[in-house]
Amino acid sequence: MIWNADGISCFLTGVLLALFIGCLCDMALPWCIKAEKIPKTAHISMAVTAVFLALYGFSPQALRCILLCQVLIVEGACDAVTREIPDCLHLFLAMAGLICFQPLPALLGFLLVPLPFFITALKTDKIGGGDVKLMAASGFALGVTGGIWMMIFGLFMALLWNAAFGKGQKSLPLAPFLAFGGFMALLPIS
Repeated sequence: MIWNADGISCFLTGVLLALFIGCLCDMALPWCIKAEKIPKTAHISMAVTAVFLALYGFSPQALRCILLCQVLIVEGACDAVTREIPDCLHLFLAMAGLICFQPLPALLGFLLVPLPFFITALKTDKIGGGDVKLMAASGFALGVTGGIWMMIFGLFMALLWNAAFGKGQKSLPLAPFLAFGGFMALLPIS
């Protein structure tokens, strides 16, 4: 991104727009999922937007990353409160993956990335169907490599969180951690 006066004003406009959209999501979520207390996510949306605009400028790649992360953030907030993820959010995640679409990686990601979650869900009751669908939609949007990195980063953070704060908890909602993993998988370091 070229940092001149016009670029900075466009950057700030994009970040403020993300804050506004995040605030709208924060207002709509309690009404949509019928819950009283929902974690606020507008500041996270703004930070994610700033990161991807700084990395990719105003490009389809930046738009794709911002939309994918925004949907993942909302899914994480829903899962943290209700322990369920609405199916429409998985559809939105897959639709965001249509930006810069590549058919073969998307199809392989859709089929292969959720397999470990699906097998675990069948053998134990530790993982729910929402997590399997989340990984299928993420595999479609990120491809096999991105989906696997999302899984690695997300599950690693879940293990760290559980070791530090999860004493006595029966279960842990995975979507907030997988959302973090998705953010990390979209960065050019992975």
